[in-house]
Amino acid sequence: MPSDYFELMLRTLHLTPEERELIVEKRKKQCICDMCPTYKACTVKEKAKGAGSGTGAGGAPAEGESEWVLKGESAFCTLGKSACIEGEVECLCSTCPLSREMGLNYSYYCTRGSETQQKIRDVIGVR
Repeated sequence: MPSDYFELMLRTLHLTPEERELIVEKRKKQCICDMCPTYKACTVKEKAKGAGSGTGAGGAPAEGESEWVLKGESAFCTLGKSACIEGEVECLCSTCPLSREMGLNYSYYCTRGSETQQKIRDVIGVR
């Protein structure tokens, strides 16, 4: 097992696009972002604008959809910042099973970038 997430990410450079997509989809399934207050703040904003991604009446979630989803956004620890989320309310990243499994050290991935992006900023001294 790699000593940290950064080394793990370096190994992914040798994966095919299909292998990367499988990893991302697996991570999205493990993700708890949709339970986070910061994530929900943006979904409320999107609902108010009538931009819900659901296919039900008035853009509401269709039957069987349990949450509003931000245009498929999740797994920010892997993919980086959200296109919708602008402010930070509260962060659940440290409680995420995905975060624990991968040994992640940062938080607020939806607003500050992926683990790799935050680590690189720390290394070069950029905030």
